[in-house]
Amino acid sequence: MLSRTAESCFWIARYTERAEYTARLINVHYHLLLESANQQDQHAIWRWYLESTGQLSPYEERRQPLETMVVLQFLTLDAANPNALVNLIGAARENARGIQDQLSSEVWHHINRMHLAWRTYTPGIIAATPHRLLTEVQDTCYTLHGIMASTMLHDEGWTFYRLGKDIERANHTARLLVHPILLQMSHEPTELSDLHQCVAVLKSASAYEAYRKVSRSMVLPEKIVEFLLLNQYFPRSVRFCARGLRQHIERLMDKSARVVDREPARLIGQMAADLDFATVEEIHEIGLESFLTEVLRQLDRITMAVSRTYFRSEDTEDMRMLSPRRHLRLEHHEATVHQVKALLSARIQFTYTYEAPVTNVRTIMRVAPHQHYGNQRRLDVRWHMDPPADYRHYTDAFGNLVWQMDHARVEKEIGCTVDMRVETQTGYLTDGSLGMQGTDPLDTDCTVASAEFTRLTHLVDRSEVLVRLSERLQGRGGSPSKLAEAILHHVHAALRYEPGRTHVGTRASEAMALGSGVCQDYTHVMLALCRLAGLPARYVSGLLPGEGQMHAWVEVLLPASGQKLPIWVGYDPTHQRRCDERYITVAVGRDYQDIAPTSGYYEGEANNRLDMAVSVTLESHGPMERWISSYTQGTAPMSNVDDYQQ
Repeated sequence: MLSRTAESCFWIARYTERAEYTARLINVHYHLLLESANQQDQHAIWRWYLESTGQLSPYEERRQPLETMVVLQFLTLDAANPNALVNLIGAARENARGIQDQLSSEVWHHINRMHLAWRTYTPGIIAATPHRLLTEVQDTCYTLHGIMASTMLHDEGWTFYRLGKDIERANHTARLLVHPILLQMSHEPTELSDLHQCVAVLKSASAYEAYRKVSRSMVLPEKIVEFLLLNQYFPRSVRFCARGLRQHIERLMDKSARVVDREPARLIGQMAADLDFATVEEIHEIGLESFLTEVLRQLDRITMAVSRTYFRSEDTEDMRMLSPRRHLRLEHHEATVHQVKALLSARIQFTYTYEAPVTNVRTIMRVAPHQHYGNQRRLDVRWHMDPPADYRHYTDAFGNLVWQMDHARVEKEIGCTVDMRVETQTGYLTDGSLGMQGTDPLDTDCTVASAEFTRLTHLVDRSEVLVRLSERLQGRGGSPSKLAEAILHHVHAALRYEPGRTHVGTRASEAMALGSGVCQDYTHVMLALCRLAGLPARYVSGLLPGEGQMHAWVEVLLPASGQKLPIWVGYDPTHQRRCDERYITVAVGRDYQDIAPTSGYYEGEANNRLDMAVSVTLESHGPMERWISSYTQGTAPMSNVDDYQQ
């Protein structure tokens, strides 16, 4: 089966399951509000709902009141909210459209009918009959699952569909259990409102009737946790879903699979075994919130492992190192690190102008990051291309998100605007210095072995000057991190920022001889010195406030204290510093040629010109829950617009 088909089946399941869960959760809380006449209770209920689903910050940025009708519109019809029902249904339909030939006509018509119906709904319709429309979403998703089970071949595509559904279902049940009324498991509800909230938790998982059959005593928080987390027969319990995941992955595995292909099975088996042998008493000892946080982390790692193993069109012989087995308890890190959080918005605009009409135009873009990369999280992304193009996306071997746009004919120009918001996080020591931190190689989608990043390339080449400097720096001794710091300072001192002296094809040796260049040249020179010194290092394309174009820096693979595996640590030689929360990583590769932000080809004799503008804004950076503020914004020289070619 093609990886594109497998991935689409996987995400159809996840989006429809998420839509069904969202509709049910909104419906339950909407009716819970009808039982409360207290305005403060209503605010608290909606605040918890938004916080538990990760939507509180985006909602608060709109500076809108926590009123029921306003929140309903945000959760159902807001085009800017990626988790609004209309967008979840649209995403499921878009994945189905890409593999329409692999689906039964009944499945396609059902998904498309739901999508077209929700495109016609307005805030007035939602406000008039919220219960009817939310129930309609639930029923439609239930029916869709039945149609797929009844009309699709139960082959690999069906297995990937079930895999996605169980991952999404386990994720939502775990998040649902992070409820204030459940976190104190020894507490018995004494107030009527507490009892209503306990019942609401069960109904949010469609579990009330099943719970009453298993536990005939009163509704108790501890019993709810045990039922939704550890019951082996209820289909929405985390344990039941973990067992299902184990069955699905065993169906997909080949007996002769390589070690890299066994990573999803290893992670799923570990999670299922932990849940099989866990008890409520142990969970109480660990702490429910810590236990659930670890469950969610395991589900994230399973998703990434499945993506790396199965959703890949590239063949690679690289063997991934497997992380050591971890118990369900969270790891304890030194308390000397304070986490600083930043929210950044970015806009990238570019226009290709052609001297005459051209045909068969293909544009490749690496201008937006994946949803998760280390401590970085993409909250949303929107793009618009004029004229419209045939579109597909995929993940390359380095784990980068790639958009491919195809135009049969272009008369004069192609214009594209990309808007995104990204949340970043950095740790600082108590003395205010930046802590040693980076990205775990296993937490990215890169399938290229680290040894590949020790090899020289056409742009990251050697010269006598570079070899001598590398040997001199190595001769001083010290740890790999000290060597990386020394290279950083030497590159910054050796080069002068001077746009126009170099171009996209300038090699590291040439930039070193010139003694000047732009961020791309600083990065290539540092890469050459690191690799000549035996340090794995890779090129990073990204975004930074104060730049007028995309920025470039280096990631070096270094050992980290307290961790068995090394991490990728970011260094910016242009500004002579390690990367902090201001930096947005978009793509990584061996050098610039691997990850040019825009590239492509076309048929025709006409020349083309590229105009590009980038703006990055720090939307918020200050005291938040579990974060402190320690930031001063700086400006930086602009990169060269000639860094982008088609």
